[in-house]
Amino acid sequence: MAPTTANRASNANLTFAQRLKFFNSMLFFIMIHMAFCAFNFGFDVGTFGGVQAMQSFADDFGEYNAEKDSWALAPSLRSVMVSTPFIGKALGAIVCGMIAERWGRRMAILVLCIVSFIGATLQTSATTAAQFTIGRIIAYAMTGMAVVVVPIYQAETAPPELRGMFGCTIQFMIIFGQVVASLITYGTQNITSNAGWQIPIGLQLVPPFLILVLLPILPESPRWLVSRDRNEDAAKSLRKIRKSASEEDIQFEIESWRFVNANEQHKGSWAEVFNKKNRLRTGIAVFAMFGQQITGQAFPTQYQVVFYQQEGLGANAFLYNVISNVVGLIAVIMTWFTVDGAGRRPTLLLGGAMMAAFMLILGGMGTVPVDSRTDSMGDMMVASFMLFNFFFNLSWAPLAYVIVSETAALRVKEKTNLLSMVVSVLTTFVTSFTTPYLINDDYAGLGGKLGYIYGAINVLVVVGVFFIVPELKGRSLEEVDQLFASGAPIRSFSKMETKNAEQLYEEGVAVGDKLGTVTIEHKEGR
Repeated sequence: MAPTTANRASNANLTFAQRLKFFNSMLFFIMIHMAFCAFNFGFDVGTFGGVQAMQSFADDFGEYNAEKDSWALAPSLRSVMVSTPFIGKALGAIVCGMIAERWGRRMAILVLCIVSFIGATLQTSATTAAQFTIGRIIAYAMTGMAVVVVPIYQAETAPPELRGMFGCTIQFMIIFGQVVASLITYGTQNITSNAGWQIPIGLQLVPPFLILVLLPILPESPRWLVSRDRNEDAAKSLRKIRKSASEEDIQFEIESWRFVNANEQHKGSWAEVFNKKNRLRTGIAVFAMFGQQITGQAFPTQYQVVFYQQEGLGANAFLYNVISNVVGLIAVIMTWFTVDGAGRRPTLLLGGAMMAAFMLILGGMGTVPVDSRTDSMGDMMVASFMLFNFFFNLSWAPLAYVIVSETAALRVKEKTNLLSMVVSVLTTFVTSFTTPYLINDDYAGLGGKLGYIYGAINVLVVVGVFFIVPELKGRSLEEVDQLFASGAPIRSFSKMETKNAEQLYEEGVAVGDKLGTVTIEHKEGR
């Protein structure tokens, strides 16, 4: 049987091989099923990134350009099609938070599938730009639901020793979905009929179908069931998740959760999200999602192909998009194996610094006019985009979800996640809406010089990580509560001792505000 939570005080520095001992077939299934939800997200985002640059799509929804004797999407329409769906994402996050809190995590995933079906159908059958945009708004409601319910469910079911790995599967499958989408759009880019864009859009119906078929196997979150006083159902669910654990261990874990959550018979109010006890935790969660988007990831993710075409690199624009997504996938795989060992802070600091560097390099190359630019300068711009994407997917892309899932206080987890995702959506809306106007020659005409702006922003974000983001690798959710309640400086969290739920239960420690006053001492020799 895998090591129990009673020994987790020393499990923060386990090797990857040692962490695998906590795995079983159900945990693997949970990881895969949640990964499908994230794949659905990534496939939707990646599909339109290529479709918007297709001539077949421009022929159906664009405007005629007499000088070039061709049809093309107007920058204003492109901006609307890319940015307005984030309204749907915000609404999806809001609705999902309420559904997940009241009716459970599985119900939220079911609604996610239904919304995805509707959005993909409207887009595939679209005959007007308005219908297609409405379909994208509805489809993006699915992405908002995914980034709320998936981190919550993973944090509540994954052992602390695997929580970072579980959390990184979100971005792993998002970028994998983008890779698959870029390969499909690469293959259909030269189809002159509307099938060129309808094929990749129509394939968005496949992921929610797979999620729906596998949903009956997925156990409900036992922590959520305990919060609803459904203790027998919680035990049944936990048996599926723990597999080899004895009945005594199952009952002990359920009782320990009940003990720790005894003062949480009702979920916290919105006022609690911002009260003195939780405002720091809320701030960290919001910063994580804000930081993920303000870094400028929308620039290479959503406008990469269009940017290459504008900068005279259009011959291989779709191929560069495929390579960039593959590079990002490799980065997420690396993080998947290292995040629970290397930790959150070092990974974010390294990734953020390199993202800033490559955006600044892109800005430098962008100062050279297109007709004066050498082939090596063009290659440097492509490389800067790809390496920015690599380090984004090594750090901010996966770890923002991990930080939100483990930082939010248990009583207000759904509300904190919802607030964080809404901030993320609004930030992405602003960056997505403004990018076409900033890079297009008919407006600001910055082109690659936009890298200077995002490079400077990334420097500021790295400074924010140093002062704001704590190290929580290997900690149970109850231990995280103790760390924040202790009042200790955030940067000292990795050096502090805590007690997990089972240890608190065994010692008969009082709950409520007293939970945070459990003795927490600096480790010897640190």
